[in-house]
Amino acid sequence: MVSASLLKECDIFSRLNDAQLKELVAIAREEQHAPGTLLYRIGDRSTCLYLVGKGKVTLEMKSDMGPTRPPMSVTVDQVTPLEAFGWSAVDEPNLHTLNATVAEPTTLIVFDGEKLKGLMSRDPQMGMEIIRGLTRQLAACLKESRLLLMSERALAVLTGDTEYA
Repeated sequence: MVSASLLKECDIFSRLNDAQLKELVAIAREEQHAPGTLLYRIGDRSTCLYLVGKGKVTLEMKSDMGPTRPPMSVTVDQVTPLEAFGWSAVDEPNLHTLNATVAEPTTLIVFDGEKLKGLMSRDPQMGMEIIRGLTRQLAACLKESRLLLMSERALAVLTGDTEYA
């Protein structure tokens, strides 16, 4: 059973009041997943927002490695407890942009996207706080991605690998 206190610990929901948290609990469900479980692929329709309760999920994409190398699977992010993923469920075009794979035994808290959007529409203050929380998380992911990109390009320059510099 999903608890309001656990949701309150998650940054995305931390600014919601008790009544709003109770509404979220009513539409949440818990799922258990084994390592290696593919939750979704790039291009799949996004129908749920996920919150990691326990465990870890990796978000990956295929990266073109140049004309002479095959594409490579690249881990873009690792989602750990109290972090959310699958945010495309709350915004159009509702398509996943990464693959999501369970990395270790994981408990997920799952929110049906349509039900969540319905709550957010009926309570605009709740909707705004959830969007702000998602924006904070996305901004942190973008910052990490930029740092990774800069470090990889710097490494390419230092090693003389001009194919990627």
